[in-house]
Order: sequence, then structure tokens, then C-alpha cells
Amino acid sequence: MNTGPDAGSRLMFKLVGALGDQLRQSAHLDGLAGVKPPASGIKRVILCGMGGSAIAGDLIQPLLADGRIPLSVWRDYGLPHWVGPGDLVLCSSYSGNTEETLSGAHEAGLRGCDRLAITSGGSLASLASAEGFGAVILPGGLPPRASLGLGLGALVHCLGRLTLVTDAATSVVRAAETLDRYRVARSSPVATDGGDTGSIPADPEGNLAAAELAEILVGKVPVIYTAGAEAHAAGLRLKAQLNENSKAPACLAQFPELDHNDLVGWSLDPSDRGRFVLLILQGKSDNDRISRRVDLTRQLLAEEFPEIHEIRSSASGVLERTMSLVQYGDYLSCHLARLKNVDPLPVDRITRLKEALGKP
Repeated sequence: MNTGPDAGSRLMFKLVGALGDQLRQSAHLDGLAGVKPPASGIKRVILCGMGGSAIAGDLIQPLLADGRIPLSVWRDYGLPHWVGPGDLVLCSSYSGNTEETLSGAHEAGLRGCDRLAITSGGSLASLASAEGFGAVILPGGLPPRASLGLGLGALVHCLGRLTLVTDAATSVVRAAETLDRYRVARSSPVATDGGDTGSIPADPEGNLAAAELAEILVGKVPVIYTAGAEAHAAGLRLKAQLNENSKAPACLAQFPELDHNDLVGWSLDPSDRGRFVLLILQGKSDNDRISRRVDLTRQLLAEEFPEIHEIRSSASGVLERTMSLVQYGDYLSCHLARLKNVDPLPVDRITRLKEALGKP
């Protein structure tokens, strides 16, 4: 999808702003009402997906923290060797044509697994129809990474109907309401007529406004550190959005693991220290040792990173905090694309790769 930088920027800002609306819409998707627990029960849940279709499985992990059944995200062909009868395989592909996900869906059928698809159509929907397993159908026509609210909302509602997440519908609604409150401040300023963008509103969480942080990131490489389960997947999403929307590289590591390796790697030549900006993402943490590690790590790396910025969420609910971090990062990537004068919509190298893979 090639639209030009200005038109592409306006559209992507609009799509990011619709994240809350998509969450609400997800309660009314075709096929959702037919989702029921298998008669034989569920041992484990495996979500097969790539890119924006897989990230929902990471983002909802904190909702499963008190549950009895694990959900694993599989980003590859086929399935892990340990998957078999009694396991539920969720096949998530927005386009319905992701070859790795289709491979997993076929393998799940061969191994006698229960299956459920989340897709807008394509070969995955056709396979579900032909082989008689359920499919929750998403509205089509969006860039896959801009359909997150639909896909994540569908996943949470499915897990709620499978009795694996409690108060699923309420969690989705509250997350949508939180995003509505944050939308205006985080999306502004966006000049659509070449004029002055005006003043930058304060971020509701007290974070540096996304537009201001984007100005700092121009010409720099973001290094993303995440602290706590709610922030880990949001950091993964932020890296992907900077890659795809902003056409920018980014590094990613998480506490406490980064303190056992990554911490030592930042031994830069003084002339290189201005090339990197450290972003520390944090949700709610019940572990005081993680908070202590964040403080100490920041002190130890202060000389290597002239710019260190923390991005926090203190919203009341788990999904609210996670999705507010996601929306901040999505807007940040859009602002950076605008400042770089690049179109956030096309992902030409991915398109060329898929075309090359399709050749005999």
C-alpha cells in the first residue's frame, strides 16, 4: 500500500487512534458466538502467528498469570514437538495467507489437536471451512499491524468463552475507555496542512509527549528496555512499529536478563554515545528487586546514554496498562515517521520477500 508520506501518515494516525474502537468492535465478530470449550477439555493453548497477528498472544500473558492453563506463542513453521491431542491450537493470521501459520494449522490437524482460527479470510478461513473447525472473522482491508485491537480483542473474548480468562468482556471495555482518554494528547500535534502543529499536550501518564520523544529519536537508534510482564510484549510491539512505521532500526532487551549480558555490551566509543537513546518501558511491578535493578542500571549506563527516558503506565487494570503502553509506542512510531517524511504504510522489503518466496 503506497500512499505517500502525508496521506500515509494521516491514515496511520487515524488507525492508531481507532485502537479503542477496534477493541469494542471485537465483541461482535462473526464466529465468536460459536466458540466453546472442547468436550474433552484443554491441556494447553498454542497460538500460531507471525508479526502483528502473534503479538496479541504476548500482550495478553498477564491476564493468564493466575490461570491454570498456559498459552504459548509459536512463531515458526509447524508446531513444537510436544503439541498433541488435548491441546488447542489458535491459528492467527490477519490476511489468512501467512505460510508459517497455515503450516501450523495443517500440522495441528494431523496431530489431532483442536483448532480455532482468527483471521479476515484467505486460505486459513477456507481451511477452517473445509476441515470443520471454528473461525472468528475479522474485518479486512487493514495493514495487519493496524488490526491489533480487533485481533487482540478477539483473542481475549475467545479465551473468556473458553473459561481461561475471567471478566474478559469487562477487561476489553475498560482498556478501550482508557485508550479513549489518552488518544488526543498522544496523537497531537499532527500538521495536515503544512502549518504550525501548535503546542504539545501533556501525556496523561506523565510521560514525555510522544511527539517530543519522536523529535529526540530522529537520526538515533532506540534501545528499548522493558521491566515487568506488562511491558515486555509492549516493548516487542514498539520495536516492530518503529521498524515498520518509522523505517528505523531498534534494539530490545528485558529485565532482569539484560543485567546479565546486555548491560556490559554498552561500552561505546565516546564519539558513538550520541547515536543511541535508551527507552525504559514499565507497567505495574510487584517485584521490588526489578525496580531496584532499573534504578541501578540507569545509573550504570548514564555515561553511555546521554538521553534516557522512562515510559510508564499506571492505569488501573492489567489490560489497560498494557494497551496504554502499546498505544503510546504506536503513536511514537507515527510521529517519528512524520518527522522523517516516510510513509508508514508500505513495507516494501517484506512484500518483495514474500514475492520471492512465492517463486518456484
